[in-house]
Amino acid sequence: MFLAPTAFRWMKPEGFPDYLPAPKAVLEHAAMKMSLKDEHPAKNLPSASFRAMEALKQAAELCAAEFLEAFQRVDGALGTEPKSEFHSIDAFVNRLDSFKLSFDSLVRKAEVKTIRQRNALLPVQKLSEELLRLIFHNILLPSAARRRRHYVRRISALRAVSSVWRELIDRTPLFWTHISSKDHPGFISDALEKSLNLPLHLKYTALSPSESESAFFDKASAHQTRWKSVAMHEPSAELLQTYFHAPNPFITALILSTDTGYGSGEAGLDKLLGGEVANLEQLRAVRWEDIVWSEAHLTQLRILEIEDYQMLGMGVMFTILAENPSLEILRLRSIQFARYTPPFPAAPQINMGHLLELELVGFEQELENGTEGPGTGGGDVAVAHILQRIRIPACHRFEIQVLFRNGSGISPEELVHLIPHPMQVVSRGRPVSHPRNAIMNAYFEEGKLQIKAFRDPRSRPSFTINLIDLPNTIARKWLTEQMGEESGQTLDLRLRFDYSEGELSLDDIASFQRWESVTCLDIIGRPRPPYGPTREFLWHLSTPFVAENGAKIMPFPRMKTLRLLDFPFKGKDLVDSITLRFHSDTPAPEELKIILGDGPGGRPESYIDSMKSIGGVKDVGFYDDIELDETYSVSSGSDWPPHEDSSDKDYVA
Repeated sequence: MFLAPTAFRWMKPEGFPDYLPAPKAVLEHAAMKMSLKDEHPAKNLPSASFRAMEALKQAAELCAAEFLEAFQRVDGALGTEPKSEFHSIDAFVNRLDSFKLSFDSLVRKAEVKTIRQRNALLPVQKLSEELLRLIFHNILLPSAARRRRHYVRRISALRAVSSVWRELIDRTPLFWTHISSKDHPGFISDALEKSLNLPLHLKYTALSPSESESAFFDKASAHQTRWKSVAMHEPSAELLQTYFHAPNPFITALILSTDTGYGSGEAGLDKLLGGEVANLEQLRAVRWEDIVWSEAHLTQLRILEIEDYQMLGMGVMFTILAENPSLEILRLRSIQFARYTPPFPAAPQINMGHLLELELVGFEQELENGTEGPGTGGGDVAVAHILQRIRIPACHRFEIQVLFRNGSGISPEELVHLIPHPMQVVSRGRPVSHPRNAIMNAYFEEGKLQIKAFRDPRSRPSFTINLIDLPNTIARKWLTEQMGEESGQTLDLRLRFDYSEGELSLDDIASFQRWESVTCLDIIGRPRPPYGPTREFLWHLSTPFVAENGAKIMPFPRMKTLRLLDFPFKGKDLVDSITLRFHSDTPAPEELKIILGDGPGGRPESYIDSMKSIGGVKDVGFYDDIELDETYSVSSGSDWPPHEDSSDKDYVA
């Protein structure tokens, strides 16, 4: 619709033909009908509203008919007509569509002033500038060194709300300090001007062949004394030589990435910034093979991230850690370590008292007597070397991924005992008076243990481990030793057992049935024979056990959710199990939500009503397809290199 039905004032766009009649009479007639007053308006409000809507509808129909008739008269002067009737009508429709688009655009521009006047009267406009700045900061900048995705689109939308917001944002230099080569050229120019003398955070991504590679840094080079952090993805050797071979002591953060590994000879730390990199506080290198880490003289680092690097020396890594006592974040991903022999006697531990985040994912290491060839195993050894050597008393975000290999020189039992206590890690970043329980997801599969722990439901994971080819007996024993004493007052534990490639184990129930912290239990069964002791499994869920004090307790006493997928049970067995859980001498104290997925025996729909009628059952439902919850995925990932859709060209000056 190219004419707003609620607009009663005709605004003729520039260049609009004089003989195209405005639907004034029709609109006046509609307005008259809408303004009819009743002696008892409150009593007859529904009928009055209906009459008003009908009047608007009739006005819109008449306006549309008059408009189309008038456009046909205008369009008739265009002359040439195609040979067939179809082509003639099709060409007319296309011209009409083009005209409507232009008309809509002109009407929208005319509305902007009124919309801004309306927005200026909104209650939110009464907020103080300090509070508005705080809100805008949260929308635009999650931290001082990062901006949110679609940053330019966000800032443009905020500035378009009203003149008050526009002026406030324009007068806040901090909102203009993050600039990307993918941004609209007008935004880049405005940001360099409106950021005044504040430090700049620059992000460069290789441009398309049709764009000038140096255009972004040509503009920014006049402000080199304000460059604080520079992130570059796929810069050319020429660009590095032009802008980054001279010393620049103002740069404290350097983020480098490439898709295939760098080989220009111009990207090593001996060349970048003239080799004067000792004052860097942040260094992140993704597939940046030109760096020779043994020659890196860095002493002020707070953040160090290395990803996808071949033949990194373990001793070199320990030297870097020892020389940077203020390190707060250490992320090592997809690293192949060179062969390493620990010194004898053992070197003293490196106390990393300021380290808050540690991530060790995707390691390999050459082994002294490896039979699989250089660089193909030993990831568990590399992780063990690092955890043995460093002390991390303040770490409140921990993540490791380990693939265990036979003959690597370290046993699974030895390595898992190097892992810090999950709840200690979680509690370090958690206020003492925090009202919510911590959350832990523990996922057991044949030869695999995944754990994620959160301070609260909306936080990032604080503790993440992914242990592959770890025997289940060792996994259960470790988790029991670490978490067995946690009560339901401090932890919500969600257990998932995946038997899709293994056999249903009653030992799992026996190992964790006493835990008050378990609130959710997921069982993924075997979709093909042999199915295992499903009836005995359900019986164990509802058979009280005798606690150490002699009292009888229902297994998983605080369990609130039970989910069964590909679990070949009989409906009657499940009904009997749930009935026993809530109607025995020691009934479960918590209501239970049951979610069922397809099993080989089909869905027991006939038993759903029976289960719902059991006192203590909160709900019963189905799901056809189970996917791992987002909280079960392992790696938190990185915000660099940039995503393909990270460009942000929408900007209105």
